[in-house]
Amino acid sequence: MRERWFCSWCYAWTELGHHPQEVSRPQYRPMHRRWERAEAVELPEGVGHAYDEASSHEEYGTTLCGIRHDGLRASAYPWVPDWPDACLACREAAAVIDRRWPPGMRGGKRVHPTPPPGSHWPPF
Repeated sequence: MRERWFCSWCYAWTELGHHPQEVSRPQYRPMHRRWERAEAVELPEGVGHAYDEASSHEEYGTTLCGIRHDGLRASAYPWVPDWPDACLACREAAAVIDRRWPPGMRGGKRVHPTPPPGSHWPPF
């Protein structure tokens, strides 16, 4: 069984269950590559909202700016904060979240914690 937890502060996620006892965390992605564009009939046309993946594991999907609807989902297209139609509130939320990632954790590959001594976990 796989479980995923999201940090409501920096939006990093932790997943348990790829392999027995394995915990993995994603690598840092810059703002323009982190979110998909939100889709829903209820969203106003001409404004691109960022889909909040963390909220999709709750009851309803949400945009970064807080719009919540039953039918809200991530589209197949990226949300790019630099585009002129990007929601200003989503852009501000994305910038705050981006600043929360520690600079030392921004490069490299996925982070796999070191297994505890004496465990039978695979080496990372």
